[in-house]
Amino acid sequence: MSKSIISNEKKCFFCGTTYNLHKHHCWHGTSNRKNSEKYGLWVYLCYYHHNGSDEGVHFNRSADLYLMQLSQTEWEKKHGNRKKFIEVFGKSVL
Repeated sequence: MSKSIISNEKKCFFCGTTYNLHKHHCWHGTSNRKNSEKYGLWVYLCYYHHNGSDEGVHFNRSADLYLMQLSQTEWEKKHGNRKKFIEVFGKSVL
């Protein structure tokens, strides 16, 4: 398992609980999920903030976009520029 470059704690990124955690890959689709794993673009989310409510990232576009933007920013700091990010992930959200 890769280490997240977004958060190094095993707790929900949004609320901080350590109960019922799910690993959420910040970029969607089969190839981007694999790239999220490879580059550490994932966070832990509790069931509520993952897919257990309207506040969950799978139903809340603004929360989902926030994690995508944050993960892209962190990736660009660590791995290169925006052009390279687009080559790997297919688009930019910044």
